[in-house]
Amino acid sequence: MNPKIAILLPPKEQFTEKFAGAVALCMADFTAHSRFVASTRIFGSMAADFKNLHYTQIQKWKKWYLRDSYAYAAKFLAIIQDQGFTHIEVQNRPLIHKYLYKKLPKSVAISLHLHNDPQGMKGLKEPSQRQQAVDSSAAVYCVSEFIRSRFIAGLIQGQDKVHVVHNGIDTQIQQITKEKIILFVGRIIPEKGVLPLSEAFNLVASQLPDWKFVVCGVARLNVVPKYEKETYKNLAKLGQQCEYTGQISHQEVMRYFAKAEISVIPSVWEEPFGRTVLEAMSGSSAVITSGTGGIKEIIGNTGITVNSVTPQLLADAICDLAKNTEKRTTLQKEGYARAVAFFDIRHVSAMLDDLRDNAHPRGVL
Repeated sequence: MNPKIAILLPPKEQFTEKFAGAVALCMADFTAHSRFVASTRIFGSMAADFKNLHYTQIQKWKKWYLRDSYAYAAKFLAIIQDQGFTHIEVQNRPLIHKYLYKKLPKSVAISLHLHNDPQGMKGLKEPSQRQQAVDSSAAVYCVSEFIRSRFIAGLIQGQDKVHVVHNGIDTQIQQITKEKIILFVGRIIPEKGVLPLSEAFNLVASQLPDWKFVVCGVARLNVVPKYEKETYKNLAKLGQQCEYTGQISHQEVMRYFAKAEISVIPSVWEEPFGRTVLEAMSGSSAVITSGTGGIKEIIGNTGITVNSVTPQLLADAICDLAKNTEKRTTLQKEGYARAVAFFDIRHVSAMLDDLRDNAHPRGVL
C-alpha cells in the first residue's frame, strides 16, 4: 500500500517563479519525480505555485499566546485531521517535529528532513536533543554526509535511522552554446565569499578582455550593508565587462549556468549541501569552489577546489581555466557526467521513496 505523505515546509518558505526557497525547491523536485506523487501533499504558509503538485496553504496560524513554531504546527495538525496521512515529513524545523511527535497518533510515521547543520539549530544543538529527535523519528534524512556526521555526533543509538539523501536536479536539460562567461550565483553576504571574488575579478579583468563576469545576486542591504557596498564598488570598476542581474527566476539562473563556461562558488562557511555547485555541473559549467561542508561530496574531483578563499587564489584558478580550453572542457564534461550519475532527481527521488517504504510508525516493525 502506498504511503500518504504530508510534507511540511518551514514557515515563510516561498515557491514562486521568481522567489523559490531552497527547501521548497528541493521538495518540489523530489515530489514531482516520486512514485508517490499522487498521494503526496505539500503544506506551507505562503501562497505558492507548485504547478501540478498538491499544495495546501496554511493560513491564519499565528497566535499571540504561542511560539510561532508551535502555532504553525498546531494549525497544520488541525488541517490534516482525519485526512489519513501515514507519513509526516517535517522540513528543517526540529521544534515543530518535536511538537508533532507528541501530538500525532502512534500510527503515523513522522520524519525529520535536515537541510542545515543540526548543531546550529534550536532543539538539536546538544547530543541529548539529537538523541531524542532520532528516537522519536521513523527516519532522519540529511542532505549530505557532512550533515549526517554532524547529527550523529554523540548519539548512543539510532544511527541506522539517519540517512543521507542528497538533493537532486533534473540533468535532462537542454544544453546551449557556451559563452565566455564567468558566473557567480548567490546572495551578497559574507558566507558566500562574493567580496573576495569581486576583488579576484578585478585582478584578472585585464588578462581576460574577451570574457564577461556575471553576478546573479540577491542583496540584503539591512543586514550587511558595508559588505554589499564594497562588493558593488568592486563590480562597478569592471564597467561593461560585468553584468549584475539582481534577483532573477530559477529558470533564468539555470540558463546562465548552461551558458557560462566557468562558475565560481567561493563559499566560506560549511555549506550543508551546495546546490549551486550541482546546478553548475548540470549546466556543464566548469566549477571553481572552496569545497566547504557538503560541497566536496558534490564536486568530487570534477572541479577546481581552492585551499582558501582569497582574491589571489581565486584569480589564479579563474585564469587557469579561462586560458586552458582543454582542461575547462574536460571539467565541464566530467562535472556533468557526475551530476547525471549521482544526483539526477530521478535517482535520488527513488532513493527517498525506498526509505519511505521502510519508515515505520512508532511500535510498528
